[in-house]
This record gives sequence, structure tokens and C-alpha cells, in this order.
Amino acid sequence: MDRTKLILITAASGKTGRRAVAAIAKKGHAVRALVRRAELEPELRQAGAAEVVVGDLTDTSSLRAAVQGVGQVLHICPPMHPKEDVIARTLIDLCRDAGTERFVLYSVLHSLLADVPHHDRKLQAERYLVDSGVTYTILQPGRYMQHLLPIWKAVLATGVHSMPFGTTSKFSLVDLADLAEACANVMTEPGHEGATYQLAGPDALSQDDVAVILTELLGKPIRAEAKPLEQMRKDAQAAGMPADRIETMTKMNAHYDGHGLIGNPNVLRWILGRKPNDFASFVRRDLLNAPA
Repeated sequence: MDRTKLILITAASGKTGRRAVAAIAKKGHAVRALVRRAELEPELRQAGAAEVVVGDLTDTSSLRAAVQGVGQVLHICPPMHPKEDVIARTLIDLCRDAGTERFVLYSVLHSLLADVPHHDRKLQAERYLVDSGVTYTILQPGRYMQHLLPIWKAVLATGVHSMPFGTTSKFSLVDLADLAEACANVMTEPGHEGATYQLAGPDALSQDDVAVILTELLGKPIRAEAKPLEQMRKDAQAAGMPADRIETMTKMNAHYDGHGLIGNPNVLRWILGRKPNDFASFVRRDLLNAPA
């Protein structure tokens, strides 16, 4: 693998993209970060990006310019983008035409879920990539531990951990820090070509399980509660969320309510060369010991 060639990361200003930029740059590889707004350049430079380019994922000319001269692409799409499958097909075609060495698709755990729209769009992207003739790797991350961050203040204030699905539904929660490290290893080490990797956390946890862990860590009682889907919809509408994303979230959480999202941690353990971080370790690092 030619270490002198740039690695393009799309949606680099998102929470996943920023972590991936930093992790790959830390390994000594030059990163080209694709962002939508020019004012984000200083932040991406600080994260470690060697180049920052401004463009729109739905604009073919932006993507064509972004892939020129890069050796590999780590394609991350913004969450639940309604045109994710179209974007992926366009970018894959451009990489094939440009002679890009490898296309790494950041997909989702169990993309085969037909009743969850953004999973299905990612599956279409996976299918197109496998058939494209472009050398590929597919990453399938589970649900992030970091989903706790937006509700953390409410958990502390109310003593309630509330998500819009049942409190017994199980998820193989995974630390975004581990996912970024895994991305960096896959992008910078040989031997991952043609692979599809399930990246799940070490434990299958329900909201009830999470509440028990938080109770132990905080030294005060935390209980789990399922937020009604209708309340989730009202909150999302009040926050100005687009209607298509609200509909996707509703279908996703309805599926989660009945089935959760369970994966196996063995592949992530192998890629990291260590046990993936558990939920309690994440809470201690990012919340209990984080700077005020």
C-alpha cells in the first residue's frame, strides 16, 4: 500500500468522520477531508487532515474532484441520508474511473433489515460495490455507545434513561473510539481487501442493563423508560428535523423495539488486537472523567 497517496474521507466533519480523520492521521497517512462548509477547515486541520476540500455529496462534480489523486476512499454518509444509495453508486463509479486502489464503505450492522430504510439503502450500496469491480472493504458498525451523550444531562437530572424502544431490547453497543481505530487499521494495513466486517461491541445491553451500570457508576438510582414513538416524533418535529428522517427514525426504532440490534465482537477484537471497550469504560472516560 502506497503511504504517499491520500486517503479521502467523506462527511469528514461528522462525529464519525472526525474520529476517523484523527485516527488515520495518527498512523502517519495523509488524509483529504471532504466537508460541506469551508469554515470547518480549521477544525479538520486540527484533527489531522492534510487537505480539506469543500463539496456536496449529491454533486457529481464535487465528488469527481475529491477522488482525484487519492489512493483509497473511506466513504461515510451522513446519518439516514435519503439519497445514500445514489451517492454511493456515483462515488463508486467515479473511483472506478479514477483507478482508486480501494473503496471502504462505512455501512451498518445488519444492513439486510428490509424494514429499516437506511439499512436497506446501505445494503444497496454494498451490493453495488461488490459488483463494481473496485477493490473494496465493507465495515458494518453497531449502535454507538455515544448515543448516550445527547441525553446525559437529562439522565442526571431525572434519574431516567429513556430511548424510543423497549427497555429489554438488546444492543451490542460499540465505542466510536474503537470504530475509528478499527477504520484506521483497516485503511492502513494490508490484507483487508474483499472483506465485510461486522463491528459490534463486547456486550449485548438493554436499556435496563444500561440503567444498572449507570446506577453503579453514579452511586444513585437510574431507571430505564421507553419513550413513546409518538413523543419521539413530536420532539423531532419541534427540533426542525426533516420529515423523511423522522419517518426513517420511527421505522428504525419500531424495529429496535421488537428485535434490538445484536452482533458479534470477535472481528472487532481481532482488528483492534485487544478487547473492545465496554460500556462502563466508555462512561468513565467520556462522561465521568471528562473535563467540565
